[in-house]
Amino acid sequence: TIQRHRASLENRPPCATATCTPIKTLVVLGSGGHTTEMLALLENIDATLYTPLIYMLASTDDTSLRRVQAHQQARRADAIYKLPRSREVGQSYISSIFTTLWSFIIALYYVAVVRPDLLLCNGPGTCLPVAIATLWYRILGLCRGNIVFCESFCRVSSFSLTGRLLYPIVDMFVVHWKELQQVYPNCHV
Repeated sequence: TIQRHRASLENRPPCATATCTPIKTLVVLGSGGHTTEMLALLENIDATLYTPLIYMLASTDDTSLRRVQAHQQARRADAIYKLPRSREVGQSYISSIFTTLWSFIIALYYVAVVRPDLLLCNGPGTCLPVAIATLWYRILGLCRGNIVFCESFCRVSSFSLTGRLLYPIVDMFVVHWKELQQVYPNCHV
């Protein structure tokens, strides 16, 4: 799936040689299972093509930070940025409006610094401000900012809230189950 998306970045066939332009990749990690799924996905990408590899995670997510640091034996991160959470577990939706706006402001800064060619995210609310900031900079012509959203493996019959919000704006939406693709035909299994 990622190789197919890489080819669409510049409307050319997938690279088979070392002369390809590396893809600056920004990866948003979430808590627990989201981080596990994303790190498993990253084990299958070509480190020479998807470089630099930059991680963004919630500022309160120490577990994901430790997992990334442990995972660096296989693939070293070029940078790790911490972003305020859009919404803490149990936080009311009303108050999350303000925390999401704050997170969006910080995401605007980090995305301006990184200017990703590719944003990979998979469901945590933390990725929402980053995806919107990436789309914004792409519209302004400041980065390529292709967005690939991989819905969580546990979503069999419906999208997560983040998935529902991002579905209309991402370049590629990946699901793990054919049942979900039947409901949302523009998804990739």
